[in-house]
Amino acid sequence: MGSDIDTLVGMGFSRGKVQKAWKAVKGAGLQPAMDWLLSHPEVSDDPEEEPQGQSLAASANPTSTETTADADEDEIQPGEQTAQSLRCNECQKLFKDPAAAERHAIRTQHQDFSESTEVIKPLTEEEKQQKLVELKARLAEKRAEQAMISAEEEKVAERLRRKAGRDMSEIRAELEAAEMKKMLAAKKQEKEDDRARRAKIKAQIEQDKLERKAKREAAKREQTGAAVPAPTPVSNLPPAAPKGNYTDARLQIRIPNANPLTQTFSADSKLQQVFDFLVNEKGVAGSFTLGTTFPRKTFGPDDQTKTLKELNLVPSCALILQYK
Repeated sequence: MGSDIDTLVGMGFSRGKVQKAWKAVKGAGLQPAMDWLLSHPEVSDDPEEEPQGQSLAASANPTSTETTADADEDEIQPGEQTAQSLRCNECQKLFKDPAAAERHAIRTQHQDFSESTEVIKPLTEEEKQQKLVELKARLAEKRAEQAMISAEEEKVAERLRRKAGRDMSEIRAELEAAEMKKMLAAKKQEKEDDRARRAKIKAQIEQDKLERKAKREAAKREQTGAAVPAPTPVSNLPPAAPKGNYTDARLQIRIPNANPLTQTFSADSKLQQVFDFLVNEKGVAGSFTLGTTFPRKTFGPDDQTKTLKELNLVPSCALILQYK
């Protein structure tokens, strides 16, 4: 037995698996063990532990007929008899020696045994070598088949990995594009907010300059006792017409960060119409007010219902637009 086990181990099988095969064929010989190893490639190298439930069942009912390999490990199969083998005439099982038959009789209470007269001639060294060559060929064939299966499985796995990688790359590219779009929109909004903020600050600075200038001129006139001069007409407006019943009002509107806007309105037009003209015709956006520079005055909501004549904006006047 030791020689046959060593032969199987020398072929590349682990000793644990060979011992398991030897136990499975109940020491029948090299050929049955080789056949069992080839037909059970999934068996692990570690020896199997006896199931606890099965052992308990066997100890609980020792007289029952055993059907598992552990219960009848002394049993041999037909064609494996030797001159010393015994047959149980009650269950027709074969046992390799009287000791094994006695253990079977204790477990099952069977009493009828007979000696087998069939003698199996042991394998010669030449037959063992031939069997070894056949086993190696069959083992190589099994390994080649397994290698092909593994290679195909690896190809399928690689295709799945590549597809997953492409999908992840596309998702990552879409996320990056969305993030870039969001960043550009935020920068654009930031620029617009900064531009509006600078325009408001510039307009405020310009307004402060005008107010300071007006205060200085007023203080100077108070010191010299001079009369308050009339507002200086805007240079690019035509000369004012003689006093009379004017029908038109020519307005010059100064808009922050833009060229002055000159437009003629009816003297009976209301100030609200000037606001509507700036919003609808000239695209002025946001909340804003209109006022005169000198004397300093900012028109409120109540003034928007008054005519340009009532507000003394005829025949011509300069207005300043200020964003709120």
